[in-house]
Formats: sequence, C-alpha cells, structure tokens
Amino acid sequence: MSDYVYNLLKKHHSVRNFKQEPIPEEHIKKLIEAGQSASTSSYLQAYSIIGIDDPEVKEDLKEVSGQPYVVENGYLFVFVMDYYRHAIVNENTKKDMAISFESAEGLLVGTIDATLVAQNIAAAAEDMGYGMVYLGSLRNDVERVREILDLPKHTFPLFGMALGLPADDENGDPKPRLPLENIFHHNKYDSDKETQRKTLADYDETVSKYYESRTNGERTETWSEQISNFMSAKQRLDMLEQLNKSGFIKK
Repeated sequence: MSDYVYNLLKKHHSVRNFKQEPIPEEHIKKLIEAGQSASTSSYLQAYSIIGIDDPEVKEDLKEVSGQPYVVENGYLFVFVMDYYRHAIVNENTKKDMAISFESAEGLLVGTIDATLVAQNIAAAAEDMGYGMVYLGSLRNDVERVREILDLPKHTFPLFGMALGLPADDENGDPKPRLPLENIFHHNKYDSDKETQRKTLADYDETVSKYYESRTNGERTETWSEQISNFMSAKQRLDMLEQLNKSGFIKK
C-alpha cells in the first residue's frame, strides 16, 4: 500500500509567501476538475468557484481582507455557496424548491459542498507543487465582496484561496494538531472533562514549544490562550443579516 496521499496531506501548511508567477490556465482547469470530483449532497452541486487574476479585482478584495497575499499570489479562488441555478430551475417548476435552499439545512448543504470542492483543489494544488492558504477574511465585509464579484441573490461568498508557487524563502511548517484522543471518539462521544483537560494541557505545551522554536522565543502562547483571545473578540456580527439579504435562513 502506498502512503503517497497520506504523506502529501500530512505535509500541508498554509503558504502566505508566493512567487509572483501566474498559474497556467491548463493547471487551473485541472484544479477545478479535481474540485468538481468531490462528493456533493444529493447531486445538488450547490457551489460556484470564481477564479481571479485581474489585479484590480484582487486589490479590491485585499481592501476587504487586509492581507497582502490576496494580491501577491499566482491565482485567487473565491468559493461561493450557490443556489442561483436552483432558483432558476424553481421558476420553471410547479414545486416549491425554495423551501430547501432558503432553509438552515440548505445553508449547511451548500457550505459543505463548497468546502469539499475546495479541499479537493487544495490537495491537487499541493500535489502539483503549489502552496495555498484559505481566506476567511473575505467575510470581513460580505456586502462589499458581493458588489466586487457581482453576486446575485441566493449566492454567498464563503471563503477564498490564494495559491501559487511558494517563494524561495518560504519556510512554513505544519502546525501540530490536536491529539487523536481529543478529536476521535469510538462509538460514542467521550465527554469526560478530566481526560480532555489532560490531553489539552499536553497539547498546549506542544503548541507553545512549536511557536517558541519557530519565532526564536518571540511567541510562546498555548493553543488555549490563542483560541481564548480569538473567540472572545467580536467576530463579524453582521453575518446573519448578510445571509438574510442573500436569500438564506428564511425558513
């Protein structure tokens, strides 16, 4: 049995420093085809992918994101939950399809579909020698992103992906993940707090040492400290409003 795919996935890390070389069109096509091969719930294919190589569009999106690699990359994808096609079909049927795509379940289905596509593309890109980084920061101003990309009703920009050839001085390294005992539960969820606390304490020490070695001692925070700081800050509190404006969470 070959461990090629396993080893490829284990090497993944976010790349934020790219060579300024465009990705050939034939590679973009292959990446999209790989993405489309992902599983899709009930064959709905409730997603679209917007490919961006126009520097002006990238600059506009950078204003939303605040991250330089939205512009400084080989190519940029934006992954969109998309029921626009389904809404068109709905206009020509006597059945009420909107009961599904305007619902909370429809939101979950579309988000999962788009995420599976994106992860296929990420793995295929890394196999081709490219690096990538996801861009949740495009949700900093969903309304502005909708304007920039001319998105119709029943679509929603979920996240982006910058990709390209890693710069020569790019030296990223996979971050340590949570212990298996924290995320894998056999037959039923193990909610024993003492077990969770013990493994989390060990993980915090591992993460702290990782940051310390990567930054020559400038960063030493634990995982618990990092997520506490992040999750206690207000994050995009307009999201429900923007989903409603886009035609979602109506039912």
